[in-house]
Amino acid sequence: MAASLYSRDVSSVAQSNELFGSEKGLLVIRPGRSIRPWFTIPEGGYALVTRFGQDLPYEDDRPVWPAGFYWGMPWMKVQNFVTRQSVVLDMPIKGCKTHDNVTVEINLSIVFRLMGDEAKGEDPLLVRKFVYTVTPRGLEQQLRDACEEATRSVARSLQFNEVYGLRTDRSGKQTKILKGEGDSAAPPEEIEEGDKELRAVAGPSDDDQAASALMKGKNVADDMRRNLNDQFKPQGVEVSDVIITDVLLPEVIVQQMAQKTMVISQNAAQKMNQEYEMLTLKQTEEVETLRQKKKEERESEKQSGDMAVNEVQVQLDKMKTETKVLLAKIKQESRVRVQEITANGNLEVTKLHQSKEQVLTELNSKATSDAETLKAQTDLYEATKLSEAKLTASRNDALAMEHMAKAEGVAAPYVEARKQFETREKEMLVWKSLAKNKELVISGEASDELNTLMLCDAMMDAKANEATKAQVLAEMLVMQRGSKVMLNLSGQEAA
Repeated sequence: MAASLYSRDVSSVAQSNELFGSEKGLLVIRPGRSIRPWFTIPEGGYALVTRFGQDLPYEDDRPVWPAGFYWGMPWMKVQNFVTRQSVVLDMPIKGCKTHDNVTVEINLSIVFRLMGDEAKGEDPLLVRKFVYTVTPRGLEQQLRDACEEATRSVARSLQFNEVYGLRTDRSGKQTKILKGEGDSAAPPEEIEEGDKELRAVAGPSDDDQAASALMKGKNVADDMRRNLNDQFKPQGVEVSDVIITDVLLPEVIVQQMAQKTMVISQNAAQKMNQEYEMLTLKQTEEVETLRQKKKEERESEKQSGDMAVNEVQVQLDKMKTETKVLLAKIKQESRVRVQEITANGNLEVTKLHQSKEQVLTELNSKATSDAETLKAQTDLYEATKLSEAKLTASRNDALAMEHMAKAEGVAAPYVEARKQFETREKEMLVWKSLAKNKELVISGEASDELNTLMLCDAMMDAKANEATKAQVLAEMLVMQRGSKVMLNLSGQEAA
């Protein structure tokens, strides 16, 4: 909601929609112009274009240019851009005197829009008239003057306790009277209880007074809207709604009305308490009477119930006796039936066993005969096949021996040469390994003693003063051969 109406300069016409949405009281903007050879007009407003400061009409001498893109020199620009949206202007009117000289404050909200839309059949010249003649500040002052005059006149015709009937809610609808549930919502038997004089209220009720106030202020907002439209439509302004948002009475008057309401409520509460006490006493007596009556009815029902229980018990005992007799009879019949079924079952089992033995014997005899027949046929077939196989094997063995003999006769010289070659090759490997052994001693003599001495000499090739295991073995070998040559192992002279 806007507290005032105004216009302003902006750098570009592209800011118009954003400014109209954020600044509620902005009606006209005067955009700047760049040096580009073109300009644009956005949606959402009436555009007045000038050239060198003089109004430039659109086609057919229409003063308002539609939205779009246009070519033009820098001296051709949008001089004024007027909003199309509805504007809400808050207007508190203070110091209004009622018919009984009580000063009240009435808050109004005026919803209006600027005319000039050709699609609605309005004259576009009204836009130019508003910009150059009326102006936003002038419109605000005229609206305030007209609304103050109408509001003060209405307030003067009402009492201070009737001005609340002027209020409407934010949507412009008349305020409704809130009523609680009274005697009309209670059951008829509750309305007849208690003292009617205690529930009676002297004078008109609060609901009646509120309804009377609403009837007096019912058409005030509509009348003000019609009067404002008669005054401002020729100037290009249409008032769509007048909302009386609040009515403020002096604090003293408000406290007095609240105290009056409290006194009325206290009196009503006292009356209701008295009526409640009377109803409580009456209900207590009725409850005691009803309790005694129910107690007597319960005793009577208890006696009747005991008699009915006795009758049912006699019938139950009789039914139990009859049931026992019937149960014994059923058990006897069941035993006889079970024995009969058992005997018949045993007989059938015996018959089945006999039939089974007979069938098994027949099947066994037939199977044995078939097995013997199959065995004889199998033996005959086996002997025949074995004979044929042995004959074939003997022929094949003879043929194989014949071929092997021929093959050995042909390959014997080659096989002998190969065996000699392999033997010589293995001997060469042996001589090669012997050649690599540094501890090997080769002798060309056949004398055992000389060979023994040469072996011992090789074994004792190490230092003479060190008695090694090889030297000891050499000494033992010489002694075994019976040689008279003694080896000095310790390097000392014999004693």
